[in-house]
Amino acid sequence: ESPDLNTYLYLQQEALARIAEVIGEKQDAAMWAQRADAMLQRLIALQWDEHAGVFWASLNGRRVNCLTPMNLLPLITGRMPTTITEKLVHHLTDPQEFWPRYPIPTVALNDPKFDPQQMWRGPTWANINYLMTEGLFRSGYTNLGRELRRRTLDLLAGQNDFFEYYNPFTGEKPPKAAHIFGWSAALFIEMAIQETRETDAHD
Repeated sequence: ESPDLNTYLYLQQEALARIAEVIGEKQDAAMWAQRADAMLQRLIALQWDEHAGVFWASLNGRRVNCLTPMNLLPLITGRMPTTITEKLVHHLTDPQEFWPRYPIPTVALNDPKFDPQQMWRGPTWANINYLMTEGLFRSGYTNLGRELRRRTLDLLAGQNDFFEYYNPFTGEKPPKAAHIFGWSAALFIEMAIQETRETDAHD
């Protein structure tokens, strides 16, 4: 029972509601919008921890006590109450947790399980950063979204290849990260286009 999966399911239902609206299926649009809203409310009711300020995953009814970006991912809905959004952003930008030179490590820096060289134990991934950037824009944190996008572009442009994941402190390739990695390259292009369009719009 994970906050990231339920976040993706919310976004899918939200998209289905928009599609149904566009093609004139008003009843379906209302149904999918209602399902999306119900999913969001259940996510908050069942997985939000007000004291910790994060959403926890659980396995067989027991909380998974490892702090990762997945605990913050409901931010990307853009629909969280302000008090929840503020706490999630606080965790995201904490330099002891998720805001090193090259955010966002896949395990919090101060977690005992953090390892910047081991896949999914600490390195930074472009796809997680891209999702969180979009979420920050949707949540009204435009400047922070731009900063995360620039740091990600700096990270990806700082090497002579596109890798599967990166050391969040140095930006270098961890030993087992794959070379010539497609989604890192594709997201670099997408974010570079976004950055260029915004820069051109302000010139």
